[in-house]
Amino acid sequence: MALMDLDDRISWEQAVRILGVSKSSFFRLVKSGRIPGYGNEARCRFYLRSDCRAWLENSRAKKR
Repeated sequence: MALMDLDDRISWEQAVRILGVSKSSFFRLVKSGRIPGYGNEARCRFYLRSDCRAWLENSRAKKR
């Protein structure tokens, strides 16, 4: 099991702000596997700031 930097963990609310998308758009990204979610239960889920930033960079590169 890999160790994660606890400072990198964010909630879905924080992820939505970072990505600049709606709640429903964010959860579509999660459901499709484009942004991974971590944790065992929906209530305990968390996301990684680094995953969100990587998705942003990838989506910006595709637009060029």
